[in-house]
Amino acid sequence: MGWLIVAFGTVFLLIVGHIQTSQRVEVVKMQQSGSSHLLARQLLSLAAGINDWRYRHTLTNGTVALSALALPVTPDSRIRHVIVANRLWVWMPEIPGLVDALREQSGGSALIGTVTQGQLVWLSGVSAGLPLPAGIQNGDVVYLN
Repeated sequence: MGWLIVAFGTVFLLIVGHIQTSQRVEVVKMQQSGSSHLLARQLLSLAAGINDWRYRHTLTNGTVALSALALPVTPDSRIRHVIVANRLWVWMPEIPGLVDALREQSGGSALIGTVTQGQLVWLSGVSAGLPLPAGIQNGDVVYLN
């Protein structure tokens, strides 16, 4: 009888452990999803702030100091930007869910891509054929404006 109680207790503990592990995985997924949505919002907000700044200032090549922009929050330090030949490049390393969050928050913009083998590739799978500015690396997610 004692062995039966131990067996049931072991099975119960295994089931509880599995449930807790499943819940932990779901919490991590939800945190990553929330993080990717926040980062996408910051990336697009930075692009909009720089574009607003560009209406009042002329800059063909270079970066804009974040202090010169009227941004509601300071963007995450992983988000980088540069203007090259009048094109605004805003990028950051890929995190799970970032591309989907950018697509959703930009209204399905065709100007979102990822860097693969040293080339910017649009989400449609077509290579952009543009030379990458310094600092953009394989695996980065890019918003071009």
